Amino acid sequence: MSVISGKNGVVNGSAEVRDWSITSEADLQAYVSSATKGGTSRTAGNEDWNGTYNAYGHTPVRMPGEFFAFLGSIDKLVGVDSGASGAIVDQVEIRIDIEAGAIIDHSVNFSANAVLTFGAAVASDATVPAPPSSKGTKIQTAAAIGSPVFTNILDYRTCTITITSDNNVYVSSESAGQVKRTAGNIDFSVSYSVYADDFSNANVPPVNTVANLRVFVNATQFWDLKWVRYGDASDMGANIESADNVAATLNVMMEGYTDVASTPTEGFIKKPDGSTFWPV
Repeated sequence: MSVISGKNGVVNGSAEVRDWSITSEADLQAYVSSATKGGTSRTAGNEDWNGTYNAYGHTPVRMPGEFFAFLGSIDKLVGVDSGASGAIVDQVEIRIDIEAGAIIDHSVNFSANAVLTFGAAVASDATVPAPPSSKGTKIQTAAAIGSPVFTNILDYRTCTITITSDNNVYVSSESAGQVKRTAGNIDFSVSYSVYADDFSNANVPPVNTVANLRVFVNATQFWDLKWVRYGDASDMGANIESADNVAATLNVMMEGYTDVASTPTEGFIKKPDGSTFWPV
């Protein structure tokens, strides 16, 4: 037994991972009866586990609803005490921060679909680091029309894209006390902040507005989100005492299908490489 740092950690198949963690759980069943003499006892419950990892990059290797064999090494040099088992992705989050000039990064949250095991695991990252910067990125929006015309969102500051799969949990006689999951429905939301000198112009669309949103991750590539519907606009106001710059936060959600010229029209989620994540 020795103490080691996490500097040699890695997740299989993922580049530029910053950290990873897992949580192992048991749904212990408490009971009190006339025989327990006023005390509480417990029996073994169904077992479950979940995890997350953070990495630099604008496009997660694994997406919501995808099954994969998680392998998280805490020391890639010797493969010590690692977790490995089947998992399904619940959520990914992509973060862009122009204001801080931050590196674009993302997180992947996943849950069990098989028994968690511990032991020596072989995982490596042979990629050459090339973390993407938030500097120079932009957001464009277009109305839900037949021939959309995209315009830039002015004074855009930060953006977070969250894509989820509402995965279904089950335990049956065949799962041997292990919680498992099937893939669920896809959803997404986007929250972005802007500076604003007017809360009634195109930079702050009214709630319920439907649009096609393009979130750029460099000069040419973008998450293409067709369609979105604007929900709440928050943080609008003026702070006289601090003289902070006037700003607003816009929140949109997935609108998979919408009317375009009175015709129901299917949208999509496209990754920065142009591939379609949804619909499949």
